[in-house]
Amino acid sequence: MSGIECLAPERLGPILERKRNPDASPRGLPRFPLDTLLITILEKANEFVPSAAGSILLDDPILKLEGGSARKDLIFVCCFGPSASALIGERIPIETGIAGAVYRTGISSITNDAYGSGEFAVEFDRKSGYVTRSILCVAIRIGRSICGVIELVNRQGRDGYTDGEKELLEIFAQYISSTIQNAVDAKRIGTIVRADDLTGLHNDRYLHERLPLEVERSLTVRSPLSVVFLDLDRFKEINDTHGHLAGSATLAEFGHLLLEAVGREDATLVRYGGDEFVVLLPGTGADAALLVAEEIRARTERHVFLDGRWGDEEPLHLGGIISASIGVSTLSSAEVAPPPGRALSRIAMDLLQTADHAMYTSKSRGKNVVTVEPFVLPPR
Repeated sequence: MSGIECLAPERLGPILERKRNPDASPRGLPRFPLDTLLITILEKANEFVPSAAGSILLDDPILKLEGGSARKDLIFVCCFGPSASALIGERIPIETGIAGAVYRTGISSITNDAYGSGEFAVEFDRKSGYVTRSILCVAIRIGRSICGVIELVNRQGRDGYTDGEKELLEIFAQYISSTIQNAVDAKRIGTIVRADDLTGLHNDRYLHERLPLEVERSLTVRSPLSVVFLDLDRFKEINDTHGHLAGSATLAEFGHLLLEAVGREDATLVRYGGDEFVVLLPGTGADAALLVAEEIRARTERHVFLDGRWGDEEPLHLGGIISASIGVSTLSSAEVAPPPGRALSRIAMDLLQTADHAMYTSKSRGKNVVTVEPFVLPPR
């Protein structure tokens, strides 16, 4: 079935995950295709009970969590039918219409005379010019909590919906509730295994998945890709002098510093291990990457770590100790087609190792410097 409208994944994520913060996952992390999931759900519902239109409406978790007298809404997150484009993203108060009644009570509803029903919200038909005759609506739950409804409109092939079709859609709603929950859980698990607990940045596992994809993109669109590899100088002194908890807090603080220093949504930031970090800069040539690396180096050199209370501990004011030795290497845009997957992984590893070698060159030059080392594609 074509013509289904759905909210973008970045808007669906916080709604389905019941979060306040839509940017809670590390930058650059691939998002689970929740829009595709909801589109498939509507397609299957329409196969079971053919209808002219239909929608999935979910509650707003932020308003739901705030409670009190704040207005609580249902949001049209996925729709098909003549009015789909007009409805997508629209909000209705949970006190409004048949959808609101099913959401509030959890009791499914069949209405085969919409305009004769006292609960039908006629204003949507007035706004869109659509004529609603019959409605079948059941609740959707995540866990034990009702989070929204699935609504089918204007039964195709007969005058109205039947009790048997209501029971069928209720069974289907139970299934999709667990499917949505599984999708959300899978997304959360994917975030956990690819994120560094200490800094909130990506980890080395994610880097080794992401870098070959960035290499392939760079070669496909003939756009440069730069890798910045850095190591924190004298970090061992923090552990030896103040203990490993202070060292961990310093690394966590550096993670925030690195995010601010890079300041780009398209960059991938990674804690590679210990006190080593990697930054991927797509579409960035060597000169621009050098500027980013110098910004990281300068901010690190002048930053006073643990300048305020950390946990239950008093400030340590660790200034003039930590600096960064940084290596930069760039895959320049090339007039070549992307090689097969194994070769892409080899190029990615060679590029990373070149930046790593440049970082060690910075160490040998006295530390707290940036070294740029050219990268040459191996012959095909």
